[in-house]
Amino acid sequence: MKSRKDWEIVRWEFVKAVANNDFTRVVGLIPIAGYLILFNDEIAGMLSFDALAGVGGAERSPFLLDGLTKLRLVFFGSLLVLGSFVTFRVFRPEVLETAKNDLDFSELVRQRYSVYELAHMEERVYSESWIERTEAFWIVLGAPRAKKPVVSGYRPDVRAHMFSKHGDYIGYLAREWWVGMMHTYKPARIISLVFGSLGYFMLAVPTMDIAQAVLRHIFIR
Repeated sequence: MKSRKDWEIVRWEFVKAVANNDFTRVVGLIPIAGYLILFNDEIAGMLSFDALAGVGGAERSPFLLDGLTKLRLVFFGSLLVLGSFVTFRVFRPEVLETAKNDLDFSELVRQRYSVYELAHMEERVYSESWIERTEAFWIVLGAPRAKKPVVSGYRPDVRAHMFSKHGDYIGYLAREWWVGMMHTYKPARIISLVFGSLGYFMLAVPTMDIAQAVLRHIFIR
């Protein structure tokens, strides 16, 4: 079999880096304050970034965008980042909260998972609806693995014996499960990624405009 994996940038582990970080939690508060500023004509009319760039009076503004446009970009950019965060929190696989990659999850399974949980995982991986994701699990000595349960039938009191006899198998099973979970809810993954990327871009544009104006004032007078 060939590994059937989506591009890394559209799997949940990458989407998490975009949609669920300290920055997204802070940016999520911007629309609340931004609404009060952006849609208040008196406040919006008083806002200007000219003083920051060291210009005033009749001098020509060094900015490429006016102040209101920059506020709009920040406001709608933060809304998109918030949408990315909410989408991630609603559709993310729970396993992503317990382990950051397949190897960490494999070790977690060895330490904490019960025989019942392992049997349920194995049943799902061997089901008709499951899409094979990792060659390491599905190819054994050059031949396809037979979908024959190994965990089923073991009692919890013989868990140590099971891991001693089938430790490698359980480790690969856990990794296959984790990678499979990173491919769930593809539309939600794409939406969260697009919203987050577009939101960051919209937030970056005003920052770059202010930065270029300040640098021009410092170095080109």
